[in-house]
Amino acid sequence: MRTSILEHFGVQHLQPSNEQLLSEARSGNGQAFGELCLRYSGMLSQRIFQIVRHQEDAEDVLQETFLKAYQHLQTFRGTCSFSTWLVAIGTNVSLMLLRRRKTLRKNTCDVVAEDGETLVMEWRDTAPDPEQRYMMYQTSQKVNHAVRRLSPQLRNLLEMYYKRELRLKDVAKIVGVSEGAAKSRILRARHMLRRSLKQNECWVP
Repeated sequence: MRTSILEHFGVQHLQPSNEQLLSEARSGNGQAFGELCLRYSGMLSQRIFQIVRHQEDAEDVLQETFLKAYQHLQTFRGTCSFSTWLVAIGTNVSLMLLRRRKTLRKNTCDVVAEDGETLVMEWRDTAPDPEQRYMMYQTSQKVNHAVRRLSPQLRNLLEMYYKRELRLKDVAKIVGVSEGAAKSRILRARHMLRRSLKQNECWVP
């Protein structure tokens, strides 16, 4: 039977703020760190299980996530919330588990040659694996979040040009500007998206 890392740190149900707990944890207070993790354990467990799809593996990943967070607590720079940092670590640990257990998936079929001999044909399955699907989903979520932060005018331009695949001159005509002005706004929107995505990146161990 596993011993929870939260039990190891002697968690008690305290009610200090997250900032106070984080400060105490950085000073070596294991109980404060355990309480801080307990506040996010439910949300983190769900996120991990969505990736690994196996309850026992999810429990192992959760414990390893807390351990890594504790080991690297002094490197947490506060550029994102502690919960975001914790989820990012959990995601990384989950993906590492998928890499370890991933095997080469192949499809096979039997082909009967003219001489009656049965040949087994194999080929690599090119469909995205669970790790790739999750990374694609995460990327999509980040892009969608960044797009929602743009002004309605810029969002509308991007939707017409990229999603609806209208020609640049048609986009310009719809919004009532020159083709050059429409192109300039689209480039500005792309630059803002790129900058937003970079700013939202958080370092994780």
